[in-house]
Amino acid sequence: MSKIELASKQTETRVKQDDSSLKKYKRNINLLHVLSFLMGVHFFGAVMIAFFEGWGGMTFTQIMLLESIFTGAIFLFEIPTGTIADKFGRKLSLNLGNAINTVAVLVYIAYPNFWILALGEIIWALAVALNSGAYEALVYDSLLELGREKESKKIYSRVRSLSLGGMVMGTIAGGFIASTWGAWSTMALSAIPLALAALLGMFLVEPTQHEQSKKDSPWQIFQKGLKTIRKNKGLKRIIMDSIILSVIAYYSVWLWQSRLMALGVNMAYFGLIHASMVIIQILLLNMIQPLEKLLGSKKGLVVFTGVGMGVGFVLFGITDNVAFVILGILLAAGLGMSRRTFMTNYMQKHIDSGQRATTLSTVSMMQKFLLMVINPLIGYLTEYSITGVLLGLGVLAILWSLFTPVKESYLED
Repeated sequence: MSKIELASKQTETRVKQDDSSLKKYKRNINLLHVLSFLMGVHFFGAVMIAFFEGWGGMTFTQIMLLESIFTGAIFLFEIPTGTIADKFGRKLSLNLGNAINTVAVLVYIAYPNFWILALGEIIWALAVALNSGAYEALVYDSLLELGREKESKKIYSRVRSLSLGGMVMGTIAGGFIASTWGAWSTMALSAIPLALAALLGMFLVEPTQHEQSKKDSPWQIFQKGLKTIRKNKGLKRIIMDSIILSVIAYYSVWLWQSRLMALGVNMAYFGLIHASMVIIQILLLNMIQPLEKLLGSKKGLVVFTGVGMGVGFVLFGITDNVAFVILGILLAAGLGMSRRTFMTNYMQKHIDSGQRATTLSTVSMMQKFLLMVINPLIGYLTEYSITGVLLGLGVLAILWSLFTPVKESYLED
């Protein structure tokens, strides 16, 4: 064989290898889209309170305490699980996370006992920590291998939409499942999409780790982010507004089910109501710029969504009319849960590109820590008077929004 023929064959072999690698990374992107959908399918989302109270026999204080355990466990697991992703690969971390999440579901349904449920929360937190950053890193590094990293925003938006689609489908189905077979069955069935995600994840290919996708430890992230926040007065005030009202909005998700159960609403409708909350968020987030123009300013949007959320809390706390209660729920959750996304966008205008991820992670840590501390208190007060809690949160949201420290100049492009 001549040198020319040998060189030609070597070139042909390299081309085939390159084509094979490209196909693997393209398959990665497609698989990660499917995984995003499956990981979003939680049949129990609309009937969590019915599961905890009805089957688990928990008080609302105990439910909130379980959520504090869950949040605290995530903090504890972040560092060791980050090491697993760095040393053994994001594919292993993601698949292990989904497999462990399946185990957490099985622990949840094993026996109605606080400590068994707490164990389930800790195992679930381990799964969340294992998944933290691994999914996004796999998407980004696969795109880098394909030379398509500029498409990352579009791909991230698409996979987020698929996750929300899975959530909507799961929550609608979950309402009807719960009304037929009970809330326990919605948790049990949620193990299926998680196990399927773990199995399909085995077909992923581990891409080369790139610097753009690596992350620091939680403590390093917190220190760097805090340093950036301290320097900027406008950023501090936007963050303060976002955290306080995001925490209030969080309780709309946990309180609405108890309110409707007390009014005797059939659980079959819970899925539709929960899905409506998600759809309102999707619609609102796709109308940000038109709303800013309609309200005359960016601060107008900040105030409107905060006051609207507060009015929603008051409405679903002050009346026993089911139609008005549902309207209040949709206002509180739809407007409140949407705020964090566009408030994050306003924050980013104050943060240098190199510090953006660490600063936003620090904000998320602050919010989680605040929830971990006050969850048991909200749980206790809700047992005493859910109406009082709803009215209190609503009035606080309205007053804070009307007198928000955020100025229009902090929000300008």
